[in-house]
Formats: sequence, structure tokens, C-alpha cells
Amino acid sequence: LHIGLGIGLWCMMLLLGYGLSIYTFANDAASLQAAAHIWRRKLHANIVYVLLYTSLVGAQFVQFCSRTITGTVSDIGLAIDLAACAFIVLELILGWLDTWLGNIMKGHVFVFTWGLVDCLLLPSVVFMALPAFGEQTWGSFAFLSALHLMQAWQWLFFSLRLSTQMLQWQVASLVGEAVMLLCFFAMFMLELEILGDPSAVRPLQEREWNTVAAIYFVFVSVATVGYGDLVPATFLGRVAAIVAFVGGIILLAVAVQRVAIVATEHGQGNGSFAPGIRTRAIIVSGNPTAAMVKDFVNEIFHPDHAEDAEDIQLIFLYPAGATEMEESMRLLRGKDMIDIAAKTLIFQGSVLESKDLERISAAKAVALYVLPNMRCENPYQEDAENIIRMIALRRILPTARLILLLLKAESRNILQDAGISISSMDGETTIIAVDQFKLELFGKSCEVLGFAPFICNLCKSVGDDDLIAGGPAWLKDYMQGVGNELYEIELSSVYADNRQAVFAEVVMDVLEQTAGYVYLVGLVEQSLRDGVRKILVNPGTQYRIKATTTGIKTFGIFIASDRDSVIQCEVNMVFLGRRARPANEVGPRQAASSTGKTLALPPMSSGEQVLLKMAGPVLTQRAKQLMSLSARHRHGRQPERPPLKTIASGGHILVLCVGTKSEKDLRLGAHHFVRPLRLGKSLAEMTPIVFMSPTPPRDWDMVCHHPKVYLLRGSPLSQLDLERSNFRAASMIFICNAASNPIGGRQAEGWMVDSEMICCSRLVESQLPVGARTLVVADLRDDRNHMFLPVPATSNTGSTVTAVQARTSFAKRFSFSSSSALFLSASEEDKPQDKRRVSFFSDASSLLEQEDEKKKVSRDEPYFRQPRFASGQLFVSAVITSLVANTFYSPSLSDLLRSMVAADMHTVPVPDQWAGKSYFEYFDHLLWAEERLAVCILRRADPARLGPGGAEVAPGAKGIKRRYAFVCTAPPAKETTLLATDLVICFGKDDPRRSDPRRA
Repeated sequence: LHIGLGIGLWCMMLLLGYGLSIYTFANDAASLQAAAHIWRRKLHANIVYVLLYTSLVGAQFVQFCSRTITGTVSDIGLAIDLAACAFIVLELILGWLDTWLGNIMKGHVFVFTWGLVDCLLLPSVVFMALPAFGEQTWGSFAFLSALHLMQAWQWLFFSLRLSTQMLQWQVASLVGEAVMLLCFFAMFMLELEILGDPSAVRPLQEREWNTVAAIYFVFVSVATVGYGDLVPATFLGRVAAIVAFVGGIILLAVAVQRVAIVATEHGQGNGSFAPGIRTRAIIVSGNPTAAMVKDFVNEIFHPDHAEDAEDIQLIFLYPAGATEMEESMRLLRGKDMIDIAAKTLIFQGSVLESKDLERISAAKAVALYVLPNMRCENPYQEDAENIIRMIALRRILPTARLILLLLKAESRNILQDAGISISSMDGETTIIAVDQFKLELFGKSCEVLGFAPFICNLCKSVGDDDLIAGGPAWLKDYMQGVGNELYEIELSSVYADNRQAVFAEVVMDVLEQTAGYVYLVGLVEQSLRDGVRKILVNPGTQYRIKATTTGIKTFGIFIASDRDSVIQCEVNMVFLGRRARPANEVGPRQAASSTGKTLALPPMSSGEQVLLKMAGPVLTQRAKQLMSLSARHRHGRQPERPPLKTIASGGHILVLCVGTKSEKDLRLGAHHFVRPLRLGKSLAEMTPIVFMSPTPPRDWDMVCHHPKVYLLRGSPLSQLDLERSNFRAASMIFICNAASNPIGGRQAEGWMVDSEMICCSRLVESQLPVGARTLVVADLRDDRNHMFLPVPATSNTGSTVTAVQARTSFAKRFSFSSSSALFLSASEEDKPQDKRRVSFFSDASSLLEQEDEKKKVSRDEPYFRQPRFASGQLFVSAVITSLVANTFYSPSLSDLLRSMVAADMHTVPVPDQWAGKSYFEYFDHLLWAEERLAVCILRRADPARLGPGGAEVAPGAKGIKRRYAFVCTAPPAKETTLLATDLVICFGKDDPRRSDPRRA
């Protein structure tokens, strides 16, 4: 009866699972699945729940053992059984929802394992004390609770944060599981003996020797147990028994040896991999650090990519003797990686060996990565090794998709000489340079405040699991923006074919269709003839979307929380793009673009005219190029020192280069930092840039032709050299990890790779005066080191900087009028209308010091939740890893980001008449009237101090509270209210005369 009820319950659970799967296909049940998963994780991490669960299922198993002796059922025992079943039912429901809502294969696995166990257990306990066929029975399947006890034993280690990698806890875990498993099998055999044989198998017991008895005899004898209950009586039977015993023992020993060899080979990375029919393999070669491997794996299998990553298998191929392989294997065995460890394999071998590629089935891989060691001693040697790997992979697998991460951008020249396309627009080869991405990003941030966190947030995937409740109010708004990502999706044909829409109309339609949550920021036009792609970031309000009949396929660049949230106007849908605009809303940028001027070439000098007559045009052009290169080389060997007047005037950008171990081959890649600050600027608009380095860089000739770029020789760790640079008056200080690792990074601890940068940051910020508005940006190689960074200087009520001085300084630096300035002094003597504007970047870590506040940000939390990162004062190499990993899901992601870096951007203060209005209204005004596309808001972290319309509330007796800014990426347009202190970051109209970032 109990078995029949259990089978019926199990069939019903299976059918309901199929129904739930059909429901998830027709509806979006991601939130329900996430809730079930989160609840399971929370319960298993709750020590009270785990102890109670363990106690009840353990008591249930003990009660079963007691009933086998007494043969009776007590009321207390029955109550314990029912209480344990209540917890088992809760686990059954949550597990059933979590697996069936997430994946149908996981649902089947759950039903055929724990579902079957619980369906047999629960009915037998509930009906245990009820009369069956007129008799009272104590029998049940409560011995199955031993399996739940073994499961709860693992939860106990997880809830107590005990690492099973430690020897004592690993032994305790294995011993506990072994004891519980033995008890389960003992009670299972006892239950079968009590029940007896069913009628179908009773005829087999009529003879002493039968099929089952013979198999039982051989297995018992080969296992060297020998109960003696069965013995062969014939001569030939005894001879066969001898052969079976000897042969069985030999075969068993050989099998054990082979298993040991296979386990050893896999432990050393010498195993093999054969993908299944539906498996997509991603192979990662090179020598990435363990931290980089962990970040890469977490990004590939992030919950936001759950559907796409369902059938992915990651294979890491380390070179022989790589010290990072063992550390990576140890990290992947950690309890926080237990859910995805089975999808990650680590092998040892070389991509130069065809046999190594064959044993990992490289020919069937959907993508091949080549990643460097971020902590290497010589980045150029590391790049050279990875380029050789890249060339070998391209020759063996000419059609495979390859993604290469270089430490230095100039290493691309080697690939170009080898005949490999360095453009990632072909969809086959993607090359990303760490130094170029980092330096261009923060070069642009010097011009546009908040640009760095805006771009970095688009690189990293952040899901619901990362949006932890609690913390200060600003963190919730910031994390909502961090959850947005960049997506390239084909535009609906309705826009071009049916509506003949322009870009601004499509932008407004998408924003309206999604209730203000999704932003269209640009277009990608792909030629159907040759596949050439053109990226346009904000091509302009009146830019016409090309119809499909023109041979151009148009994709949209969207900022959204996920791909499914992008809604476009389709057939039979209402087009919500605004088309009729007032005549006076034609911005000056649009008018200026229609009257472009042709730049005249400078006249030739007399010497050039003589050379042209003697050598001809071809040789003349070549001679002029050689003369230009010679002049640049000469100036590169003798860098220009900053004039004393420039240093004394202040307002300059100071780049401090730390981590330089070798002075013979120092290359900074400074031109990547300088280019965004010089592109499209007149001489008067250019801010002086001063680099401080112990020695002149070998690649200074790449930047010496730019005006107002200087080199000051000195050590960033020297107080004297810092004083020579007048660092206290600098507008921004960028502490850059340059050149090689100063401590031999392959064997270094994580905190040591950033030791010089941390010391320099602490030295600089400790010397900044109170109230200083100098931004100090730190460049970390290990994101865990953010906790060692100092607290920046703050402004207080005793600041001597007046509001007029602050506004004048800001206006001079960012070309705003004085009425548009952002900063206010804390002095009570300022005018009332000036007291509502305060410093954005005053004390980015002030919230950490307020121990009396219950809601604060812990420094142990991930780097992307830290105030310093939110304000653009921190860069970590993990951002690059996230970018590289997400390139698998979005092949053109790196090019989209580089196009954004090269795009024209503006920081627009909110005018007084717009304060208190919705962000959607101001977005519409900027788009149509000024042809500016707003993408994010730079906001103070203490908006609670602002009254109606954005006016600042009086500070009170304790003085003005410390303030801090954060970037809100693509905020909900219709739900966000503008504050008077907000800055809106916008893309200007795309200018074709600006340099193409793909040619850099």
C-alpha cells in the first residue's frame, strides 16, 4: 500500500513538472525561479534551520531503528516523524520549483532522485499508524531519512562556513557521510528481509543454486568476504570457482589501478575531453591567474546568461609547469564554485601540439580564448607567447572564433606582420589590449566625470543575486544602473520600411515601449554585400534609418537590464516615437553640422618645392615621412619638461607611473591616455598633462607631438618629487600600474602586486588638504586590494574655499559658465542660492567612517559596490576579464565600447528650471533641442538633504554632512526626478571627422 501511494504521488509530481515547464515556455517565470533558488540558498545557509532539520531527520532515523526492535509506534515518535516530514515537504517543494522552473533536465534529475525518495518516504510515515487490511503496522520507509541526514551534514559545513579543503573538516565530512551511508544500507537490507520476497521471485528460492545465488556467490568470494552459506559441490564447479576467484581478483586490481591512473592524470591536467552532441565547448589557453579564471568562469556562467550558458563546457589548457594551474584547480573546488565546477575542466598541454588539441576536441570548440597572466614580470614576453599561441590556433583552426587579450596594444603589430587581421569586426578574431582600454577610459574620464564607472558597469554582468538588500539609499539607485548591460539587436523593419523614422523617433519609441527602462544609444550598419560594419553612437536627431532595400542591415545598440526587456515597435503596434517638434527646437549643433567647412591644406615651403622637383611626388612623400619620424624620435628621446608657470598655476592632470621594475624598456602607452583629451580640442581648451616616471618611456615619441604634454622625471613614492609636480593643485591624479610587476607576480600574493600603487595612493591622499577637490584614481590589478586604499580628503565646515572660487575653477576646467558650476563651499557666509551646490567628489569613502549609521557599505563587499568605484576613482583588472568573457555572448561588445570612448561626450548640469522635473522630460529636451543623447546621471549620494526642487536643507548643529557622488547608468526615465545638483552625461552627435577607434 505504501509503495503504491508513493508511486502515485511520484507520477503526479512528474506530470505537474511537465505542466510547469510548459507554463515557463509561455510565460516569464524567471522571478519565481529566482525566488525559489534564493530561498533554498538562504535556508541552507541559516544555521538555526540546518540544526533543526538535522536534528529532526536524525531523530526520525533513530525512531525507525527503535521500532525495528520494539515493533510498536509511540505518540512521541510519530510526532517527531511528522515534524521531520514537514521540513522534508518544504525542501521537496522548493527543490521541485527551482529545478523545473530553471531547466527541464534538472527537473527530471530531481524527480528521479530526491523526488522518488520523498514520495516513498512521506506516504509511509503519514499512514504508518493507520489500520491497513485490518491490522496496525509499524513499518515505514523512514530509513530513507538517512539520505536526508547525509545531505544535512553537508549543509552544516556550509552554514558554519567550514571549508572542506582543510584536512580536519574534509576527514570529518567523509567519515560522517560514510557512517550515514552504511546505516542507510543496513536499514535498507533489514527492511527487505522483514518484508520478505514478493510472490514473483519466490520460485527462484526453491533451489539452492540459481542465477541470483550464483552471482551472489562470485561477488562475495571475489570481495574476499566468503560467508560460507553457499559452496560448490561438483568437481567442475569447484574448478570454475577457482578460476573465477583468481581472475576476478586480478581484474579488480587492474580496474582499481586504471581508475587511480585516470584520477591522477586528471588531477595533473593530462586527461581528455569529448563533448556531447549538445555541448558547446569554450577553450581557454594561455597562463591566466587563478583570480582571473574565477572571474572568467563566474562571468560566463552568470545567472543573467543562464539560458545561453546551459550547454557550455569550459576547458582551460595551461602550459607545462604553470604554477597558476594548481591554484586555479583549488579555487574551482571551493564551495562558492560548487554549482559550476562540473562545467569547468583544467588540462595541461600546449596549443602548439596537435595531440593536445585533439584530446580536448579543439576542432569542435565554438570559441577559443588566449588569456595572459596579469601579474607577469615582462608583459611583452607574455604577449609574444600568446601571439604565438594565437598564430598556431589560427593555422590549425582557420575558421574558429578567436579572442586574444593583450597586455600592450603595440603588440598588435606582430599579429599584423603575421598576416592576421587585427580588426574584430570580421566576427572571427577579437583582440583587446588592456593598456589601451584602461588608459583611453580614464583619459576620457578626465574630460567627462563619471565616464569610467559608466563604461565599466556595461562590461560586468550584475543580476538579482548581486542586488543585496540593505546599505545606504544611494547604493540602491547605483546598483540598479549597474545591472544594465550593452546589447546589439537588429532593429525592427517597421522603423525604416513603414514609418521612415529618424534616429530620435526610434529612441523615443523604444523608451516609451519599455516605460523608460531601455535606451537606444547608437546604430550598427552592416553591408549585406561585403559584411562591413559601421558603428554610429548618436548619429543625430534627423539621421534616417536605412531601409532593408538599400542593402544595409541595421542593428540597435541598447542599454538594458537583459535582452528580453528590449521592446521595439512591430507590426500592429502603436508607434510611440514623437515626430512633430516645435520649430524653435533645432539645436545649434544640428545647424552647425549642416554648414561644414572644408579645411585648406597648408602651403608648401620652398624646401619642399625644391625636393618635389628633384625627387618626384612619391619620393618626396616618403622623405617627408622619414623626416617626421626622425623628428618625433629625437623629441621622444628628450621629453619636454613642464614649464614652472604651468605647474604653479595648477589645474593640470597628473599621471603617476608606479610598478616600474626595469628602466631599460619602459613603455607607458601614454598616447592612449592623451588621445581622448586632445581629440577635437583647440589649444586654449587643452588641459596640461604631466606624466611622472623614474625614466623617460621608450614610446614617448608616440605622444611628444601633442601640445601641453610633459614628462617630469621622478619617483611617485618620493615626497620631494611629488612636491615638484604641485600635486595638491592638480585637477586629477591618475596612479597607473605601469610596465612590469615589481615583485615577480607569478609567485606573488594577491595583495603584493598592488603594493607600490597602494603606498603611492596613501602617500598622495594623506598630503591633500582638507577640502581638496582633486580626484585620485587608483589602478588595481587585484580587485580584493580595494580595502587597502586610503580615505580621500574631505570637505568640512572649516573649509576656506569659497563658492565663487570653486565655481570659477570648475567652469575653467570643464568650459561651463559660472552659473552652471557644481561646487559649493561649506561656509555659512556664502549666498543662499549658492549653498545648495556641493562638491561631488568630497570623500568618496566617508560613508565607511560613519560607524553610527546602520546602513553602510562594507569594505569586504565586491569592488563594484564600493563608493570609490561608483565615483570613478577606482579601476580593477577584473573589469577587463568581464569584458573579455562577455565578448562570447556579444561579439562586437569591445568595438561598441571603444566607439563610445571615441564619441563626443558632454557633462551637462541640470538648469534651475528643470530641477524637480522628470528625467524623461529633460532627456526629450536634450535629444531634440540640442541633439544630445543622455545616458546616465552623476548624482550626490546624500539626496535626502535636498528639499523640494533640489534646494539643500540647512545642515543643522553637526555641520554639513560629507558628500559623495555616484553614477546612475540609464536610470528609469519616467521614475527618476532630477535634482539641482545632478550632472547629466550625454553623447554628442556623431562626427565622421573624429578618428575611427577601430584603426587605433
